[in-house]
Amino acid sequence: MPGDQEVQQNMQKYQELQQQIQQVQEYIEQVDQNIDEMGETISAVDQLDDQEEGSEILVPIGSGAFVVGELKENSKVVTNIGGEAFEKRDLEDADEILNQRLEQLKETKEDLGSTVQQLQQQMQQIQGELQEARKGSATEQ
Repeated sequence: MPGDQEVQQNMQKYQELQQQIQQVQEYIEQVDQNIDEMGETISAVDQLDDQEEGSEILVPIGSGAFVVGELKENSKVVTNIGGEAFEKRDLEDADEILNQRLEQLKETKEDLGSTVQQLQQQMQQIQGELQEARKGSATEQ
């Protein structure tokens, strides 16, 4: 039969697992937001070819703020290639890179979902051990 110290350790581990699950779920939410944003970006790049050069467009400057701009070129976009480096690419290349990033985000989300499942299984195991300990202490009394 488990002692009080083992029960305390299991309870502490259970709480730690709860916190880890919460952190991973928050990260999943962030990844979901990035997936949505990437989908919108891909859609915008796909529609860029249909826009006429010289037409007015809204250019995001951050935090939901935009400025009105003029489209000077509709056949190329500037993409981030890492850190603070950017490169001008034609629409097909940009679309391919953005779709690769989208797939990476989806894989990350799947990995995080698996992590949550593993943590939940550990919690269930500990919960079972705690219930057994309670039953054992109840029969002793």
